[in-house]
Amino acid sequence: MDLLHNHIFLLLLITLLGTALGKISIKSFSLGTSGIIFVALAFGHYGLTLPKDFQTLGLVLFIYSVGLQAGPGFLYTLRSRGLRLALGSLGIIGLGFLTTLACALIFGFDAGTAAGLFAGALTSTPGLAVAVETAGSTSAPAAYGLTYFFGVTGVILFVQLLPKVLRIRIPAEEEKLNREMSENNPPFTFHHIELTNPNLFNKKVRDLHLGQIAPVVITRLLRQGATEPILVGGDTVLLEGDHMRVAGREQDLEQAELFLGKPIDSEIEFERVLAKKDIVVSKRTVAGMTVGQLNCREVFNVQITRITRNGIDLPATPNSRLHVGDTVHAVGDQKALSNIAKIFGNNIKATYSINLLPIFVGLMLGFLIGKVPLYIPFGGTFTLGTTGGVLLSGLLLSALYRTGPFIWEIPSTANTFIRELGLVLFLATVGTKTGSTIVATLTEQGIDLFVAGVLVTLIPLILAVPICRLVLRLPFLRMMGVITGSMTSTPGLAAAGSCSETHYIPAAYATVYPIALIGMILFTKLLVVILG
Repeated sequence: MDLLHNHIFLLLLITLLGTALGKISIKSFSLGTSGIIFVALAFGHYGLTLPKDFQTLGLVLFIYSVGLQAGPGFLYTLRSRGLRLALGSLGIIGLGFLTTLACALIFGFDAGTAAGLFAGALTSTPGLAVAVETAGSTSAPAAYGLTYFFGVTGVILFVQLLPKVLRIRIPAEEEKLNREMSENNPPFTFHHIELTNPNLFNKKVRDLHLGQIAPVVITRLLRQGATEPILVGGDTVLLEGDHMRVAGREQDLEQAELFLGKPIDSEIEFERVLAKKDIVVSKRTVAGMTVGQLNCREVFNVQITRITRNGIDLPATPNSRLHVGDTVHAVGDQKALSNIAKIFGNNIKATYSINLLPIFVGLMLGFLIGKVPLYIPFGGTFTLGTTGGVLLSGLLLSALYRTGPFIWEIPSTANTFIRELGLVLFLATVGTKTGSTIVATLTEQGIDLFVAGVLVTLIPLILAVPICRLVLRLPFLRMMGVITGSMTSTPGLAAAGSCSETHYIPAAYATVYPIALIGMILFTKLLVVILG
């Protein structure tokens, strides 16, 4: 058919058939987007190929979107107590790297085959992208395709059998983590306190140095005989008999009571005068500014209480930076809240609009970074290449968030679209180019690759248990999230999540996922350099 030689039609046909194949689910197993490469291999076997420009375009779009997605989470994880989870993830990937290196030496795999084996056994599409670009051979996708099946099914079987083998009582593990969370993160609440300490009368709130007593905040107060409450700022003067609403954790509030005065049982009806409003940040001029820079309390007499981002509530500190799509929770006079809403935008549709110029600038910057020669003592010079440069560009720009008129972060829906579009172009092109040689590759090395794939999948999983449990002291449920997140395995997460309905497994998975993406890319490059 002449239509099959039309590159656009062939791309669409491969994408449709591959997507349909990926949707087929047998229990927890499905190919997902990787179904495209298997269909593309079949077309390539019969001499139908796509131009390499499709592959290059798909590669940069995919890797750049990964960098944008992973950047903030990557830096946050390294700074937070999620460091142990990150170390567990890097340990698993490192074990996979060492196992792959050993298999390559034992079975005589070349750099491209070993890189494809590494990516397939650990079910990492970014790893495959780097393998193809760095190794420059068709053996990587063939090895990926052969080892991917067990990579997915092996993780599913492992996480399903692990609780039984270790004789783990899931309810007991859940209770232990619930208790730990309650102790480490008591919920925020508030007390109503009447000011009775004469040493504090006629003093400004900033002069109390309340934070040295307990980490609490006086948010509002009602004067004696008054019906209209006021918001409390640093310059608010406290008077005898003031009724205050103080926010903080229960234990801290009890300490604050000893310092400020006596608790009162009656509810202070602030809502009769002050209103609450949830405002969506949609204006690009506000994005990137901090709560302190906006100074809403002093200028508008409006207090921002918290910020909701991606479904997570964050404290509204003076250094909190606003992002497009954030929901700001504010309290103040109704008219003042309306003025604040105009400044922030409060337009949900606007949060989904995309400016293409920052994307193109980021991609161009990535290309340039990838061409810069770097020097390693005793190792000569090298370059990051397209994948390394574009990845680094995405990581840095997403962490910066905004530079002048450019907002580098894009809405999650747009990021997903770019990533999936790039992945489709890359997998379809690589698959068709590999299809012509896959039969020969499988005939020569099929059994060796399959055995190596089983080893590269299982050895890191097995060794991860003592490392996570004994060395890093991770609770079992968090360890399950680390294991599936390190393999970037969504089917594995679904299988692991079936044993517990709590959020601990998905939370650990989400924490290490950015680390796993970047770790696979770096380890794949290192593998190709060593074997090349």
